[in-house]
Amino acid sequence: MALYIDEKLCKGCGLCVYYCPKGVLEMSDRRNEKGYNVVEVSNPGKCNSCKLCEISCPDFVIYVVKEAASSG
Repeated sequence: MALYIDEKLCKGCGLCVYYCPKGVLEMSDRRNEKGYNVVEVSNPGKCNSCKLCEISCPDFVIYVVKEAASSG
């Protein structure tokens, strides 16, 4: 799983944190250039790639990419 957050566009609304069933995301104390607290990935190993964070983001700043299974 790869989870990408475009911190420059994040408004820190926290919807992704709220809707994540596994507690993968949390609000950070860091601020982006617009002054909003950004979301960070705190528990990447718990992500099941359900994409609820991606779907719930009103600003489309989160992208979840499932890793391809390695062959051989």
